[in-house]
Amino acid sequence: MKNSSQALVHPTRPVLRPNDTDSPSLTELEQQARHCYEQSQSNRTSNEHTVQFRGQARALAQRMLDMAPNHAPALNLLGRIALDEGFYDSADSLLQQALDNNSHDAGVCFSLGHVKLAQRQYDAAIRLFTRALDIAPGETRAATSLVYTFARQGRMTQAFSGYRKLFRVHPDDAHVRAQLFEVARHIQADCYQPELAADVIEWLKLDNVDHEGLARLTSSLLKHKYQLDDPDAVIDLQDLARDELLQLALSRLYFSNAELEGFLTLVRKQVLLHSLAGQFSDTQLLRLAAAFCMQGAHNEYVYNIDDEEQPLVAALRDLLHSTLASSADLQPNDVLSALLMYGMYEPVSDIAASERLLNIASNRWPSYARPVISHCLAGPQGEIREAQSIERLTPIADAVSLKVQAQYEESPYPRWLHLGYNTPTNYGRALEAELEHYRAPQFFNMGTIKVLVAGAGTGRHALRIAKYFRNVEVTAIDLSARSLAYAQRMAKRHHLRNIRFLQADILHLDQLNERFHVIECSGVLHHMANPQAGLAALLPKLEDKGVMKIGLYSEAARQRVVQARRWIEQLGYDTTRADIRRFRANLMAERFGGDVSGLLESPDFYSTSGCRDLLFHVQEHRFTPSQIDALLNRHALQFLGFVLPQDIRQQFGSQTHCDLTDLNAWQRFEQSRPDTFAGMYQFFVQRAL
Repeated sequence: MKNSSQALVHPTRPVLRPNDTDSPSLTELEQQARHCYEQSQSNRTSNEHTVQFRGQARALAQRMLDMAPNHAPALNLLGRIALDEGFYDSADSLLQQALDNNSHDAGVCFSLGHVKLAQRQYDAAIRLFTRALDIAPGETRAATSLVYTFARQGRMTQAFSGYRKLFRVHPDDAHVRAQLFEVARHIQADCYQPELAADVIEWLKLDNVDHEGLARLTSSLLKHKYQLDDPDAVIDLQDLARDELLQLALSRLYFSNAELEGFLTLVRKQVLLHSLAGQFSDTQLLRLAAAFCMQGAHNEYVYNIDDEEQPLVAALRDLLHSTLASSADLQPNDVLSALLMYGMYEPVSDIAASERLLNIASNRWPSYARPVISHCLAGPQGEIREAQSIERLTPIADAVSLKVQAQYEESPYPRWLHLGYNTPTNYGRALEAELEHYRAPQFFNMGTIKVLVAGAGTGRHALRIAKYFRNVEVTAIDLSARSLAYAQRMAKRHHLRNIRFLQADILHLDQLNERFHVIECSGVLHHMANPQAGLAALLPKLEDKGVMKIGLYSEAARQRVVQARRWIEQLGYDTTRADIRRFRANLMAERFGGDVSGLLESPDFYSTSGCRDLLFHVQEHRFTPSQIDALLNRHALQFLGFVLPQDIRQQFGSQTHCDLTDLNAWQRFEQSRPDTFAGMYQFFVQRAL
C-alpha cells in the first residue's frame, strides 16, 4: 500500500510567532490565525500537522486577546478549536463570552450552534443557526446546519423540505446532495405529486451520488401514480414504456417493497410477451427492457419466474448461445433483442461465450443498451478476473469457514452501487459524537490511524472509512476473494490508495504481523463456528487503548428469521437462485402462515445475495444483551455503547433511567421492544483499563 502521507500538507508557510519582535496589527494576526486554522481543517493535512497548525492558531488567537480582550474573532477561533478537539464545555464558554460582547456576530452564532449540536441540545442549536441567518441571510453554512439539525432531531419532513430548497439554490453542493438523499430515506409521498416526481427525476439523473436514498420515496410515487392499491386500476403498457421516472428508477435504484415488486414482475412479463408478439419492433419496449436488465442486476435476478415465462426464457438462452457460438462477425443487431429480453430474467454473463459481446465497440450498441453491456456483462466478468489478483494471507481450512467462503464466492454480499458522501472527519471525534461521555485516546490526533475491517465483504463500509476518516490506512480482510474483488474495483473507481485487500480467515490472524488502533468486525462473528474463538483471535491485533466495533445478531429481533429458516429446512429448499425465488414467492403469497411482515421489511429480502444472507446462511448464532455482557467480561472488554438513532436512546432513557452502557437495562428494554435491534447489535468496546 502506498504511503498516504506522501501528499499531505506540511506546515511550511511562515506564520507569526508569539515571540516575534515585530508588532503586527490585529488584522494581520487574525489573517495568520485564520490561515493556520484552515490548514488544520484541510483533508490533506496529516494528524501531526493538524495539531501543529491548531497550536499555532491557538497561540495567535491568544495574542489577539492580549491586544484586545473579548475580541470576537479570537474567541470564535479558540471556541472552534475546542469544539474540534471535543472540549465542548470550554468551547461553549468561549463562544458565549464572544456572543455576550457582540450579539450580532453571525459567525459566533454559527460556531456556538455547532457546539450545541455536538452536545445534542438541538433546540438551542436551531435558535443559534436561525439567529445567524437573521444576521446574515446569505450564509449558506448556517442554512445547511439548520436543516441538518432538523434531521438530527427527527423532524424529517421539515428537513426534507429544507434540503429540497437548498438543492435548488446549490445543486452542486455535495453535502446538500448527500443529506437530501439521506433524509429522503425517511420520506414517502401520500399521493402522486408531479412537481415532486419532476424533482426525483432530476435527482436520479445526477452522477456520483448515492441514489439508493431515493428508493422509498420513488416507490411511493410509483405506487400512487399507478394506483397499485386499486385492483381495478387499468395500466397501459405504452404509458409505462414512456414513463421517465419508472425507467430511471429501474436503472438506478434497488427496490425493497413487496407490492412494487409484484407490479414490476407483471410489467416485466408483459414487456416480454408484447415484444415477442411484435417481433421486437417496438423500440420503446426495448428501452424499458434495458431498464429491467439493470434492475435485474441490482437485485441479482431475485424476482420469481412463472410457468409461462420459464420456457420462453429458456428458449432465449438457447438462441443466444447458438448465435454467440455460430456467428463469425457478431453485430449488435444479431443479439440485441434476445439479450435484453433474457437479461430481464437471468444474468447475461452466465451465457457461454458471452464475453464475445465485449469485443463489439461500445458506440455500435444503441445508447440504451450500453449500460447493460457495461454493468451486467463487463462488470461481473471483470470481477472474476479481479478475484485472481487478491492476495491470500492465511489458509482457509476450518469447515464452517469453507462453507461461508463458498456462499460468498457464489453470492458476494452486499451489492452496492454508490459510496455516498460524508464530510471527512477524525475517527476519534466521530466516536465521541456517537458514544456519550466517551473521550477518545490521544492517538487519534497523532499519526496514521490503522484500521482493520475483519469481514469486509464487498467493501462499502471499508471504503467509506478509507475515504471519509482523516489519516487512516485500512486493511480489509474477508474469506471471499470474489467479494474483495468487487471492493477492489470500487476502490479503484473512487481513487482510494489507502486501503489494501487480503483474503484471510480471522482464525489465522496470527499470520498478520500488525496491530491496529481500530478493528471493525460487524456481522461476522455470529457466522463463525465459535464466535468467542473469533473474538479471541482478533484481540491480539488491537493496540493498547484501541477500540473495536462489533456487530451481532439479536435473538429477540430475529425470531421471524428463525421461523423462516425452519420452513426452509423442513421443506428442503436449497441455496440456488431458483429455490430462493420460489421460497420468496411462497412467503410473499403467505402460503406458510404466520407473521412475515418483519421479513418483508428487510432490504436484504429483495436481492439474491441479501436473501441468502438473511434466511439461507450456512451458519448463524444469535445473542442477548446479557450474553454480550458475559462475552465481553470473559475477554476483559469494556462496553462503550450501542450505535443507535437518537429516538431509541431517548426511549431507553425515559423507560429505564439507566446509563446507556448498562447491558442489563438493555436486556429489559429489548424484552419490551424486541425489534429494537432488527438490523444487528452494533457496539463499540475497549480493553478494560
